[in-house]
Amino acid sequence: MNRLERYVALQLLRPIFGVFFVALLVMLAYYFSSYLADAVIERLTIDAVAKLATLKLGLFFDVLIPGAIFLGAITGLGRLQSGYEMTAMAAAGVGRTPVVRAVLAIALIGLLLVAALTHLFRPWAYETLYSMEGELVARVDLGRVEPGRFEIGDAAWVIFAEARDGDALVDVMVHQQTPTYRNLLRAERLEQQTAVDGSIALEFSGNVRSWRLQQDGATDLVGSSERLRVQFDPPASVEPSRKRRALSFEQLLDAAGPLEWGELQWRTLMPLSVPVLALLALAIARIEPRHGQTSRVLLATLLVTLYFAAIGTLANRVDAGTMSIWPGLFWAPLVVLPLVLGRLWRSWRGPGAPI
Repeated sequence: MNRLERYVALQLLRPIFGVFFVALLVMLAYYFSSYLADAVIERLTIDAVAKLATLKLGLFFDVLIPGAIFLGAITGLGRLQSGYEMTAMAAAGVGRTPVVRAVLAIALIGLLLVAALTHLFRPWAYETLYSMEGELVARVDLGRVEPGRFEIGDAAWVIFAEARDGDALVDVMVHQQTPTYRNLLRAERLEQQTAVDGSIALEFSGNVRSWRLQQDGATDLVGSSERLRVQFDPPASVEPSRKRRALSFEQLLDAAGPLEWGELQWRTLMPLSVPVLALLALAIARIEPRHGQTSRVLLATLLVTLYFAAIGTLANRVDAGTMSIWPGLFWAPLVVLPLVLGRLWRSWRGPGAPI
């Protein structure tokens, strides 16, 4: 890459990084606030909230990077044209070659980066995310209960304890609410046991009493014993439609079902979207200096939104089995790429015509 090409690349990278970091901050704020809402109930640490938000944000990079390159290239090329730098290059006999080579070099770097993210980071991030979300599912967990405070165990349980003795709670009161009834349990001691399969059991001991709470406020004593065991089912496993995202490329090939092929196509198409959108940026970047580039940027925003929306719709149809696996998600570039190449050919067939 010669000095002129490096200069053009620098002028393009500045708006690309600008678009990328603005979108990054918006998405980070969204995910951080979303997990902070859960932290109010679950009492997540700031480290846990930051890790969950970072993982979610990293998983968005395979869309964010191609989109930022596309919108940044549109903006950068528009600035070069509005400053008549493109005209100066054409007058110097250089033509469009430095611009094309700079855009393609940036696209190649973006392709390699997105490929690494989709094939290496994506499965690891989803596996980590599912593991953390499984641990943070709102379930009964006596370790979170602080003596002297009402604590939400899950959607059906509220627990109060006077004191703690090691892992056990002392002098407890538990309110249980189901769609059909409400119970109140009192006991001198409450302990939690966790099985290998992830299921848990609550062991009430010492003067255990159970009341049924009526709608009119009345209470009926329904049981009294020295011990009571309440068993909970193990946590539900990750759904196949989500679990496939945590599989490696080789595991996806071995499974070879519609869900797996949809994920394989996503991991292949996202890197290829970088050069496709880079060529689209070259195709629509030409502006009229008198009119500015606002309309061009708005058009570019609409086009990149429609492009990824189309891919998302195709992915849903492939997953649901309502569309054949091939070409599947590749309908998007197969439709866009011929239109882009045709537009470029019409724009460039004149000798020395600027972009």
